[in-house]
Amino acid sequence: MAAKSSAKTATTLAAVPEAGVLAVEAPAGPSAEVLSDTSVSLSWSSADDPLTFLVAWAPAGVEAWSTASVPGDVRSYVVDGLRPGTSYTFQVQTQSAWSAPVEAATTGMALEAPVLTVSDILDRNANITVLTPSLAGRARLVEPQVRDTRQDSPWYAITEVPWNVSAMGPYEAGFGLRGLSTGATYAVRARVTADGMTSDWSQELRFTTTGTKGGKPSVSVVPDSATYSSVKLAWGTSVKSIARIFRWTRATSPGWPFLPQQVMYSTELSGTFTDTGLASGTDYWYTVEWMRDVRTYSVSNPVAVRTRG
Repeated sequence: MAAKSSAKTATTLAAVPEAGVLAVEAPAGPSAEVLSDTSVSLSWSSADDPLTFLVAWAPAGVEAWSTASVPGDVRSYVVDGLRPGTSYTFQVQTQSAWSAPVEAATTGMALEAPVLTVSDILDRNANITVLTPSLAGRARLVEPQVRDTRQDSPWYAITEVPWNVSAMGPYEAGFGLRGLSTGATYAVRARVTADGMTSDWSQELRFTTTGTKGGKPSVSVVPDSATYSSVKLAWGTSVKSIARIFRWTRATSPGWPFLPQQVMYSTELSGTFTDTGLASGTDYWYTVEWMRDVRTYSVSNPVAVRTRG
């Protein structure tokens, strides 16, 4: 009977139940015939005529199964879109009864996964290098991904590079990671596509950015620095970095908004700032903000001071 194709979904295959427990007879077989580098024809027999059969397949030893539904009057199915040179495990289910598994390996040569290295790790930045296999001048597409391991965050794409058609041997592509969190551990991986084939993901590589988590700055009033129209403040941070952007804020009441006064660009862990043009005999409250791009990342404790007069 001709094979019929259906929509495919990702699922996790349940463990095969023990014999004698199920009232429904499991499909007999199946048998697998390799058709090409990317397809396998699966066939089976069944004494029952269910509404549907469920066909499941996954690379051998991998528990990430793909499935397709097949009408109950069909006893075969062509699984396509497989990786060349890869061994797969197949099973067929009717209701809750799974057939015995069968394995088959597609023809062709599997595309080798790339190798990753990470360098120039700072508090917010890092560089990733992806070394792809020798492809004898064939075009290739490199897909790197990154995720934050501190939470159950998804993988997201870094960027893509143009198809490369000139490299006869291994091809090295570099990517910059920007806007990372200080003192956080990230995971990176990559895969490569060429001639319609896509490799497995590379081995996951982890690295930790420099600095201290949080990095909350501090601010204090320099003793005896208040004049009739100015005050000198001291700031500090425990986070080491090449550069930091700080923004001073000021309010005339602790319940009022702290308004931006000045932005500083500093490579130091501490320093001073003098605020001028103040009114005499007036109370002021200050904070210092640690900026990332145009966003506030961390805010210091507030500090109060009164000018003379």
